[in-house]
Amino acid sequence: MPQRQRRRFPVPVLARTLVLAAGLLALALAGCFGKPPPELRLGLVATFSGEGFRAGRDALEAARFAVDAANTAGVPVIDGQPCQVRLFFADDKDSPEQAAQAVKNLVENDGVTAIIGPYASTQADAAALAADRLGVPLIAPSSTAAVVTAGRPHIFRIAFTDAFQGMVLGRLANRELGLARVAVIANQDALSSRSLTEAFTKAFADCGGQPTVYFYEDRTRNFGDLMAEALAGSPQGIFLPNPGKESVLAALAARKAGFTGILIGGDGWDGPEVSRLEAFDGAYFVDHWRVEAPGERAKAYSAAFARRLKRPPTELGALTQDAVDVVVAAVSRAGTVDPEAITRALMELPPHDGVTGRFDFVDDGNPVKSLFISRVSGGGSRLDTVEAPPPQPCTP
Repeated sequence: MPQRQRRRFPVPVLARTLVLAAGLLALALAGCFGKPPPELRLGLVATFSGEGFRAGRDALEAARFAVDAANTAGVPVIDGQPCQVRLFFADDKDSPEQAAQAVKNLVENDGVTAIIGPYASTQADAAALAADRLGVPLIAPSSTAAVVTAGRPHIFRIAFTDAFQGMVLGRLANRELGLARVAVIANQDALSSRSLTEAFTKAFADCGGQPTVYFYEDRTRNFGDLMAEALAGSPQGIFLPNPGKESVLAALAARKAGFTGILIGGDGWDGPEVSRLEAFDGAYFVDHWRVEAPGERAKAYSAAFARRLKRPPTELGALTQDAVDVVVAAVSRAGTVDPEAITRALMELPPHDGVTGRFDFVDDGNPVKSLFISRVSGGGSRLDTVEAPPPQPCTP
């Protein structure tokens, strides 16, 4: 009886057969267990180098906390299945050009379909332009300048606008604090400072006050000469629409020059930083959020954050949490991670109960929401009033 011949397959044929078998097995498994849901690839643009690196660090920590919370809760949900959220981050290097490049890199290299940040209005404006051109939704947590969202359908913010806070502060200065003359010390190179200056001076003048604006160049550290010029007009108050460090230097120069009036600041002030200084005693400034803010959502967030990270959350962190949460809610509503669908869903979201308050996106992605006015006293600050929209302007 002849011996049976063992059939041999050429190696390439055998390899193709194994690959085909593996593919069929994968299809079979997909049919049994359902199609795996897509990832939500979420980008974060913040300042991780330069003078603003601490804010970037806080933003990244808060974003990671928010993403972990979403994944633990099993949201967003697409086709009935939890969608994993992955965070990718990029440094804007405190530069508008780098902010725009960071957006481009996140979209083209990392495949993100939504972006959180940047935080400063100057960087956010450049990043928003890039994101809108790429058709990717971007949520700027703390940017307040109107230009960031204006005419850009893919761009949103969590913060209130300069128009709102400027109107509130202008009315506060004249009608509640009784100031007739205010000197405004503004950074001519910072979009947020110029934007808030314009809103405040208009509101203050409409209320009958006399504002005088004095501009300084970015990175100025010596305010002596400028303050001497400003105080020559005998202002009763000084408005500092600038970040904390610049406002601290300007305020110290004012007090050194003999100014005894009231200091007023916008949302760019660092509350804990200014509150420690005697120069700011009695000052008023705007907050987006405070740890003692009213509302169950704020209390729950503060407690959860403190349990995990062993310290209280920051204002920037609360804004970041709300930004991540609205993206997650929009993805669940859209049922997809497609950028255009997420953008539409963001505009269609019902009023959102966030950490920083209840808000709704209207008017070019701007939320209608309240702001907090804080007062410095006794080495700390306290919540003075909550201003709800719409603002009540003075009649010119």
